[in-house]
Order: sequence, then C-alpha cells, then structure tokens
Amino acid sequence: ELEDKQPVLLTPNIDFENYHSTLGPLPKSLRGTRIPAAFELDSTGHLVITSSLKSVIEYFLSATGEESIDTIVSRIEEFLTRQLEDPARSEALEILEQYISYKESLIDLEKNLADNTQLSGQSSDYQTMFQYRREARMNNLSPEVYDAFFGDEDKADSYTASLLETGRNKTLTSEEKDALYLAAEQLLPPEQQAIKQAERTRKTLNVDIANAREAGADEEQIFQLRSQVYDYETAERFAVADKKKAQWDARFQQYRQQRANILTNDGLSDTDKASEILAVQTSLFTQNEQRRLATLDKIQDNKAQL
Repeated sequence: ELEDKQPVLLTPNIDFENYHSTLGPLPKSLRGTRIPAAFELDSTGHLVITSSLKSVIEYFLSATGEESIDTIVSRIEEFLTRQLEDPARSEALEILEQYISYKESLIDLEKNLADNTQLSGQSSDYQTMFQYRREARMNNLSPEVYDAFFGDEDKADSYTASLLETGRNKTLTSEEKDALYLAAEQLLPPEQQAIKQAERTRKTLNVDIANAREAGADEEQIFQLRSQVYDYETAERFAVADKKKAQWDARFQQYRQQRANILTNDGLSDTDKASEILAVQTSLFTQNEQRRLATLDKIQDNKAQL
C-alpha cells in the first residue's frame, strides 16, 4: 500500500544580499527586499497555482526600466529552475510564458486606448478599461491561472464598474439603483459580500438606534435592539461605550459653559482667563483628555460662527 504524500510548501528565504545569479546582482531599486517566494506542490509534485507565483514574477518585473525585459525574464526563469523540480518546474515556466504574453498584450492595449483617446478627445471610462484588461487576461492566461492571479481582483473591479454605471444612469429611481447596487454585490467574492452585508446591517441598526433615542428609548431598549444584530458580549461593549460617551459629553458641555462664562467676564485679564480655563480643564479632565480639548474647542468655536 502506497503511503499518502502530503502537499509541500516551499518558502526559499532569498533576499537582495544573498541572491546569486549568473546574470549578476539584482537592480539597486530592490536593495533591502526579499523575494516573496512561496511555492505550493501537491502530493505528486505538481504545482498548485496560487497568487504567490504572480508575486514572484512581479517582484522581478518591478525593476523594469533598470534592466531589459529579456534580462528580467531570464532572471525569473533561472530562479524558478533553481527552486523547483519537474513537473512543477515546467508548469511554473509555462505560467511565466503566459504571464509575459499577457503583459505584452496589456502594453499594446494601453497604447491603443491612448491613441483612441487622442483621436476622439474623450478619456476612456473605468468600464472600458476594465473590460479590455479582463479580456487581455482571459485571452492570455489559462482559466486556472486567471482565477488564481486575477479572479478576485476582477470580481471587485466588475463590482466597481457596475456601481459607476448605475450611478451615472439618470433614468433610474433611487429604489431601482438600490436594487442594482445590491445585485452588483453578487459579483464580489463571498468574503467581501459578507463584509458588505455586515456594513448594511450596521448602517440600518445605527438608523434604528437614532430613531429609537429620538422617540425616548432608554438604554435597555437600545441594548435589545443591538442584541438582535450582535451577541451579548458585543452589545454589552457598545452599552459601556455609550455610557462613557454620555459621561464625556456631559463633562464637555459643563466645561464649555464654564469656559464661555470666563471668556465673557470683562473683569478678568487675558492671563486670568487662561489660568481659570486651565483650572476648569484640570478639574474635569485627565491629562490625556486635556490634550484633545484645544482641537475640540476650535471645532465648537468654528461651528458657533457659522
């Protein structure tokens, strides 16, 4: 019976100082950096395609301008050949070839877009640029490589493009736009959808709490509202924070009133006013809290002038 082999993670620790190559030292712009290499192999030695391989390729490509593209590609080929054995080595080199083809097509694409912009006098919008870039990726990269390198990024870009397109459409009602914004979230990776959902839930809860407070709800009722969204411990932390904020607000209002009385007292010199205000600050606030007062006073004074 064959023993099951476990997947292998190779993480060569090679930085600028200990990098050795037949092509000479790395370009000076990479001084102080480490090659972000992390290769994952399955139980049979095949390469598991992850975004880490893209990070390695982009690391070397970041020196474009200091070295020719031919030299950079040779460096990447040498690095992959030294770090990996077949079949992973051949697979990594094939992915490198695809990626360089993608980069070359991207340069052509950007040139064409720039030429079109110059001819038409109109700038390319986000949607157009996103579509062209995604097509360049899908045309040059295998589906597995595309998903690993750009899948999540393109989903996020597609979401942004949809938002911009919906926002620009003046024929839609607010309700229709909200429905389209919600539908666009389905374009995002699951973890980002969850974040958006949580943001919406928090926003709705904050509106509900503000309305409840305006209607005269007590802290217990506010706690119950939060308990419908958060667990007990989280709701309790919010309640404690509310209490601290209310205490701070009360002290700050008391201070502002006393400060106003001092400032409008014509019988005091400017030095006496400053001394009395400092005494009030010291009596009501800790040293850390006092550091915030100059900024808060400025904000409140500016509001009063509006």
